[in-house]
Amino acid sequence: MSISGYNIRNSIAVGRSKISFSTKSFVYQPDPYTIGSSQRGAQLKNGLFLFVGHLIESPDTSIWDINIPNSKFEKELHGFCWLDDLAADGSKFARDLVKEWFWEWVDKYGNGSTWTPQLTGRRVVRIINHSQLILSKASAQQKKIFFKLLGQQTNFLFSRYKSETSNLKRLEALNGLIYCSGILRGKKYFLNSALRKMSREASRCIDANGNVKTRNPEELFNILAMLSWSASTALKVNKVALKKHQEVMEFLAINIRSLRIGNGGLAHFHGGGRGEIGYIDQILSGIVLPISKIKMNSTGYYRIFKNRTVLIMDVGEQFMKSNSNFSASSFELSTGYEELIVNSGPGALFGDEWNNISQTLHAHSGVCVANVSPSNRRTKLIPKAEYTSDLNAEIILSSHGGYTETHGVIHNRKIRMSSDGCVISGLDTICSESAHQRDIFDKWIKSKNENSMPFSAQFHIAPDVEIKWNNDNTKIILETLKGIIWVFEVLNGEISIQDSAFMQFGELSPRAAKQVVVSGTAIDYQGNIEWKLTKH
Repeated sequence: MSISGYNIRNSIAVGRSKISFSTKSFVYQPDPYTIGSSQRGAQLKNGLFLFVGHLIESPDTSIWDINIPNSKFEKELHGFCWLDDLAADGSKFARDLVKEWFWEWVDKYGNGSTWTPQLTGRRVVRIINHSQLILSKASAQQKKIFFKLLGQQTNFLFSRYKSETSNLKRLEALNGLIYCSGILRGKKYFLNSALRKMSREASRCIDANGNVKTRNPEELFNILAMLSWSASTALKVNKVALKKHQEVMEFLAINIRSLRIGNGGLAHFHGGGRGEIGYIDQILSGIVLPISKIKMNSTGYYRIFKNRTVLIMDVGEQFMKSNSNFSASSFELSTGYEELIVNSGPGALFGDEWNNISQTLHAHSGVCVANVSPSNRRTKLIPKAEYTSDLNAEIILSSHGGYTETHGVIHNRKIRMSSDGCVISGLDTICSESAHQRDIFDKWIKSKNENSMPFSAQFHIAPDVEIKWNNDNTKIILETLKGIIWVFEVLNGEISIQDSAFMQFGELSPRAAKQVVVSGTAIDYQGNIEWKLTKH
């Protein structure tokens, strides 16, 4: 369907949504499911509007009067997630803004001119969650308009959810429909149908291993959160989510647990952020899991956990096309509750330039050849990986051919964690394994007029970790805020400290950070870098 046809049908559905019995109250008093960022709330109060990588500084300006840079920015505004942030701030000024900006939206857009199923599903959840703030000191007429508008959006969602182009968008629209159907008096007749459709769309969003196509851990959690909200809503009105719905939740909960670093945040891979740690705890605590062994590598990640040291490595499918992340064989490492070695994070938060940087292997704690990130004509690449363990250590072996077509080498990585979690050692090797690969290697050497092929292993250090040389400049000391000390040393290669950046939700710009870079060269079709991290 064309965009114009999609918009026309949305407009028709908005008109029809007004022909129905209006709702006048809630069945029960809603509890907020969504948690915002008080840091983002403070930014909004000060006129700093950061959405989808664009920062608009416009103090004393309504969110609906700022200059909109593009349609993606505008959609974020109409999704109303900023309500969570202002509520998290909690100050009187923030509470006043919630009411002011909501009623301005009603005046400008309550007629349905900007409604789409996905954004409406996202919006109604926030409006209901923060209804006590919105309706504080509201007049009888305003309350009537509030519930009438929610009722119309419920009708709109029921008629238009299936028009969305992806399972994930339909899932978000259905989540809003279930929430409204369960809590708005007079809308319960939508609930059974919506629960059936939610179960179907949920099973379509993930593959047989409980993973999403993007392999983004935060996206995986967002799906789990929506399923949890809808199941809880149904339960409060004596309805039970379908068995398939519950099975998908259990599957996702197992995978989310395997993707958490030591502080409870999600691993930084494929555009995903850490998420709200308390919120992740809240969702997972409400899901009772069957007694079953977690399948190793079900999501394309390996996780080792020893004595509060957690290492998560990406060994799953990598997409090589544009606007895709490449992080094969890169890893993150946490010590206790603190991050130590990280990936740079979701650059999309700060615009196209940072997004492009964050998608490359340079932005991950992996290995780059000749200072470039893998790129070739293939659409995807599947690394090889193996996990082994004994009484003394756990070992991950991985390899990928992201550089075979351009440089004629394969990257092999071996990481070993001791049984007490205090020693992590690694061996990174690039090598040409076939005559064809050696020919490509030789051509590259000749084209660059070099005698060897350079490569480097980069280890991005978390911004709160102090990094310094030891007394004789042979090792690097890493000290966390809580005083935990790790010593980084190389057994083969040249070590240096270089600039890096760390990106996370809530910041106005990427944080300055450092990375440890170990450089090596490949001669006669092979080169090795050997390194070790020891906890003191």
